[in-house]
Amino acid sequence: MVTPVKTLMVFSVHLNVQLKFYNLPNAELTAQKIMDKVPACQVTVGDINDQEVLTQAIAQSDILANATKAGMAPNVEQTNIKDMTVFRSDLVVTDTVYNPVTTKMLADAAEHGSKTIGGKGMLVWQGAAAFKLYTGQEMPVEEVTQRFFSDDGGR
Repeated sequence: MVTPVKTLMVFSVHLNVQLKFYNLPNAELTAQKIMDKVPACQVTVGDINDQEVLTQAIAQSDILANATKAGMAPNVEQTNIKDMTVFRSDLVVTDTVYNPVTTKMLADAAEHGSKTIGGKGMLVWQGAAAFKLYTGQEMPVEEVTQRFFSDDGGR
């Protein structure tokens, strides 16, 4: 049985500049869309630069998911997590970044005992959705996944 998510905290960049996908209004809109689809889930939005609030939220979480471009090539040393004590053995840490396969955040999390999941799986399913949108057909996900996750990257 799958346990539904009851609370979700979305952290966004709170800047006075309009960054198309990384600003407070978009984060709040996303939070509202989630609550509209899953009324039992309470979603709040916080400032990703407020490390104290971020650390407290992670301490109360089972899953930490990075959906920012922090750590994406060429900025591979970037991470939103400054306090390594947030990582623990019962925390699952996932990243939507797929290049590099192991981001600094994922490496730090693994080093501190957290379970980690990289972004390549998300990329495959994002590709499957795009494939269907553009072709009207289902992408052969199993074949693509086997090739994509092979040692030679499907070459």
